[in-house]
Amino acid sequence: MLLLTERLPYFVHLQSQISDLKSLAESASRQVLAWADSLQNSPVRGQRYLSEHTRQRDQQDRRAAAFWGQLEAEHRRRFAGE
Repeated sequence: MLLLTERLPYFVHLQSQISDLKSLAESASRQVLAWADSLQNSPVRGQRYLSEHTRQRDQQDRRAAAFWGQLEAEHRRRFAGE
């Protein structure tokens, strides 16, 4: 639609605004496509397939990863001070 309005003589005075809107629309489109791609490549098939057990396991894995990250950061900090 923006491509059409950009080419119509009636909208010539709005050329810069139309160009800005086109850039915003393209950016939003790229973000939505990236989000959809990340969902499609996710190991989780969807909320309906998650049981309470798998939710708890996922939460525990995230907490463990955060804990290991904290340990590594503390380890680096201590060895940097020596």
